Amino acid sequence: MPPRRSTETPRARALAWWKAHVDAHQYVLPISDVPSAAVLKVLRQDKLVLDVANKRVLILTEPTRTDERSIFVRNYWAVVDTVLQRYMPAGIAGIEAVHLHLGEAAPPHTLSVVHAANQSEYRLELFGEFTLRLRPALVAADRLVRLPAAGVDVSVLRASDLLVTLDLQAIELNVPAMSAWLRHLVLRTGDLQEAVDAWRRPNVLARLSRFASELGNVELAQQIDAAVSASTSHAISASSTGIGTRIHIPQPLRTASRGTGSPWLDRQAMALAQHRDTLIPLLEQMVGPPPDVDRRILLAHARRVKSYDAYHNTTLEGYRITKEVSDAVVNGEPLPNSPSPTEWQAIMAVQGYSHAFDYVLTQIRGAPPPITAALMLDLYSALFRPSVDAGCLAPEDLHGWRTSAVGLAGGWRHVPPNYKKVPDLIEGLTEFLAHDTSPLLVKAVLAHVEFVTIHPFLDGNGRIGRLLMNYALLSAGYPWITIRSDERTPYFVALERTQVDEDATEFGQFLGHHLPKHTWVGLHPHA
Repeated sequence: MPPRRSTETPRARALAWWKAHVDAHQYVLPISDVPSAAVLKVLRQDKLVLDVANKRVLILTEPTRTDERSIFVRNYWAVVDTVLQRYMPAGIAGIEAVHLHLGEAAPPHTLSVVHAANQSEYRLELFGEFTLRLRPALVAADRLVRLPAAGVDVSVLRASDLLVTLDLQAIELNVPAMSAWLRHLVLRTGDLQEAVDAWRRPNVLARLSRFASELGNVELAQQIDAAVSASTSHAISASSTGIGTRIHIPQPLRTASRGTGSPWLDRQAMALAQHRDTLIPLLEQMVGPPPDVDRRILLAHARRVKSYDAYHNTTLEGYRITKEVSDAVVNGEPLPNSPSPTEWQAIMAVQGYSHAFDYVLTQIRGAPPPITAALMLDLYSALFRPSVDAGCLAPEDLHGWRTSAVGLAGGWRHVPPNYKKVPDLIEGLTEFLAHDTSPLLVKAVLAHVEFVTIHPFLDGNGRIGRLLMNYALLSAGYPWITIRSDERTPYFVALERTQVDEDATEFGQFLGHHLPKHTWVGLHPHA
């Protein structure tokens, strides 16, 4: 008797397959996992999947998807890991691997991978501007490690092989990341010797040895020298390594003891110093010193713009509320209509922002007060107090820093640091703000940038970051500034350039345009 044919239609099979994987939280799959061409056709027609990696990988999506780039960026590392499975043994290499060893997982536009699957070199387009560069190499499975990257473990060259295979130009172009990694790197001598024997790159190793020594990691420098000596008689002079000429140790690490830091604190110190040096001349030219205005006038001006500021700061974060309703909430007036459940969330957000705004103004008195961890926690509590009172949040949700991973919506590439690093990074930020001699205007900008980069809370980081910036601006004698909701894209683009591409120029220019000198005349009551 012939086998009974299935009466299921391709659409029914496609929906069942899609639902089974979504229920199992499996959102990224190789196209080979689809049971048939007919099922795949339905999945594509119904927009249940997004094709990426030259149609080799599928991301399971909703039919109503609107921002495909955002979906891809959110699943970037899962896509990379799925692609690499067909090339194993394969691992991420180059400076991108250094970032992963440092615990930094911002998706790079170009990712370098070495593989032993064949002798071909590929450039695979993942999605839009994101590409994967695959190069053949003698890489074995035991020379790879699995490292976390935004919730996904990916295959990366182990530290010893990565050290030996780094490109000279990559080292010169990425001194901050290399400095933070080399300064704290500890290797097994056997692993290093094995890597040196396999790759034989004395020029790179001589440079890295000198680099590590200048950073204070003398043990690593001695290990490298011993491994090279055992592998080759080729000697490289210290003067030809470029350390001190083409490569300079970043100022924050020149005198700091290696025992007082960590890779992430070193990265933070170097980033803050680099951004400071970019912002000082830029903001001095665009903004200059604060206006000669009594602080009471600055506070009065801030109170006048409160409703405007609350509306834009809330809608900037995606809350949907009309200006009329927002103003009524801030001014304590009756609401013009009965809100829907979604509108109630926005109302509570506006109400919380209004409380936090008022709290900032109460702290501006006497000498410019410092930005402290206590202030950040107080603002977080004020921002979400209405949600607690309404029963939407438990009181314990307002206790301390986040204790879990968090990602950014909207397709932005910055990946906030591991929650275990947050207390150290907050302390590093407050110490910098308390002791650095930068102009107060520059510190205001840096307070905002670094706070939202750390992302110490599960929600409200953008609003608190902007409140901290205005707290610092008022303390320094500058007027309150508002970033409007219609400026959302240039604002976040400039932030991403600072966080991921390590260039604060665009963000400084963006904020500088909000503080042009010609607007200060409006602060004078008789102007």
